[in-house]
Amino acid sequence: MYFWKFWRDTRRGVFIYLGLLLLGAILWLAGMYRANRFGHISGDATVLWMLEIGVTFAVSYMCALVMAFITGNNNVGADIGKSTGDFLLTRPRSRAYFVWAGWAAGIAELFALITFTAAFVFVLCVWAVGPVWRQVKSPAHFSIADSGGVMDLWLMVATVLLTAAVIYGLTNFMSVMLRSGHRGVVWSIAILFGYSIGSALLKQFAGITLPSLSFADMASHPPQAWYLAPGVQIVGWSLLSLAFPFAAQISLDRVDI
Repeated sequence: MYFWKFWRDTRRGVFIYLGLLLLGAILWLAGMYRANRFGHISGDATVLWMLEIGVTFAVSYMCALVMAFITGNNNVGADIGKSTGDFLLTRPRSRAYFVWAGWAAGIAELFALITFTAAFVFVLCVWAVGPVWRQVKSPAHFSIADSGGVMDLWLMVATVLLTAAVIYGLTNFMSVMLRSGHRGVVWSIAILFGYSIGSALLKQFAGITLPSLSFADMASHPPQAWYLAPGVQIVGWSLLSLAFPFAAQISLDRVDI
């Protein structure tokens, strides 16, 4: 029941996102067709492969950022005070059920959207550029000697999914704690913005690199002071994303309805 309610509450945002994705794809395909026609797209297999992966990563990352906020502000905490929330909390279900069912529904929807976006964009890139990965010695991890660029496919996948999970979990928790979806989004943006500014200042003036969800920071080489290995950061961010629903459950249990 609650999974169906979550879909009904978020489907409008999902359809709007998919419509914008389709519109962007049409415009991008038109531009790529013109570029191919005039021979503007060229390079060896490694460069073209990085183009395909780079575009796919960029669009998927934007999906993770935007849709995490949209799905994160829909939960039982945001419904408290409304007829919907009053109805739900009088059902023969524990409050923990509504917290975890809502969190699981949001994560499933969010990851499904990211997967679809990545697959959709990648197919478009392959159509425009071709299956150039067949000519690359190590498609999952390689570097370009001329520019020094490094590409780690699995680290990029982890970055997108962790970004989505952490932002979604934070927004979900703030919405439950503040009992308002809109305020949850505002405070989540403020916290993330504050953390980013604080990290940038520490890195600039103290040479200290805090854990980051940025692919470039995770793959930082040589490492900065206080640098954590990518694997350690992935585990840490994963634990943090799982801690948010626990915190939301504790917050909801203390609310008098």
